[in-house]
Amino acid sequence: MWQPRSLKEKWLPRLDDCLQQYVQKFEREKINGAQLLQISHQDLEELGVTRIGHQELVLEAVDLLCALNYGLETDNMKNLILKLRAASNNLQNYIGTRRKSSNYDGNSSRKPPNEFLTSVVELIGAAKALLTWLDRTPFTGIADFSVTKNKIIQLCLDLTTTVQKALTYHFLQVFTEKSQESRIVRYNA
Repeated sequence: MWQPRSLKEKWLPRLDDCLQQYVQKFEREKINGAQLLQISHQDLEELGVTRIGHQELVLEAVDLLCALNYGLETDNMKNLILKLRAASNNLQNYIGTRRKSSNYDGNSSRKPPNEFLTSVVELIGAAKALLTWLDRTPFTGIADFSVTKNKIIQLCLDLTTTVQKALTYHFLQVFTEKSQESRIVRYNA
């Protein structure tokens, strides 16, 4: 976990400008990363951070640090790629199984099943996690990673556009059928 010096060099300078007045107090008390992750309103009060708004800003920054720290410790590039591959395979398997189904004719419009939509959401979530990794140093300066990142973004956009079109087409078709049924009922009445 971060030592007081690392905290001073990496975290404290990135705080909002209005919080810079407290940097010396954190340094004087030699607050380290473990202490920071456990800090409370009372601790901040004792450090001299008396304004509630400032306490909230510090605690929000700590929450963000916790989220980032947790993600960095639990995920690595290999795991993220494996998650993306698993989500992709899951979606491909679902589509393949659906096409082999005797009920599938390729022409009729049906609302995409929830399992399909869930698979799409999982795939995009896995892609988003991987993109988060590729969107920081040292990957941001390497052309191959930038190209890969852009390709993943484009594929996700294509997938969401296709799903959105399928849902729109389905709902338009349902609306048209309901509208025709309504006209038939009025005509026969």
